[in-house]
Amino acid sequence: MTSDRRPPGSSDPLLIWDTSPLLHAIKAGKIEIPGDIAQSRRGGARRNVTTQAVISEIDCFRLPLAGKEWLSIVHVDDLHEINALVEWMNRVSGAKSNHGEATVLAWAEVHDAVAIVDDADARRIGRAAGLDVRGSLRVIAESVGDGHITRYASTALVDAMIDTGARYPCARGQFVGWAERNGLL
Repeated sequence: MTSDRRPPGSSDPLLIWDTSPLLHAIKAGKIEIPGDIAQSRRGGARRNVTTQAVISEIDCFRLPLAGKEWLSIVHVDDLHEINALVEWMNRVSGAKSNHGEATVLAWAEVHDAVAIVDDADARRIGRAAGLDVRGSLRVIAESVGDGHITRYASTALVDAMIDTGARYPCARGQFVGWAERNGLL
């Protein structure tokens, strides 16, 4: 059986994705682009996962799930994961919301993974608890910096996701400028 934990000092993190970035990429018909750019960083391979709870949230929108072959689906059912989930449900979940974030943050904590979460409050709470939590825009900007995707293509991807209702801190056509101002490029 293989471990889901990163080796100590690993520079090629295990990424676990929350609902929002996946949902908006699917709605935009561009789910393969985040998959392409997320699978490597500075030439090193990265494993990408999401939780079954996130897949269930996406299923509620009745969207096609094709194109997500780059993602492995993990379950939060080990005793350590369940204990972490109880804590994260208390930290980030309301009665009927943010369950996906809670499963992602719990799994990230137990498996030393990087959580990809676009909800600013959940990111802030996760970081305050010592987790490595990043937004999807950072993953895209890192890919531009690595030369894996062009500035034009990254802006087109972000714009397409904004057009589906994604709430990002940059306006259409402004991704590169925003990333530069925030030290991501």
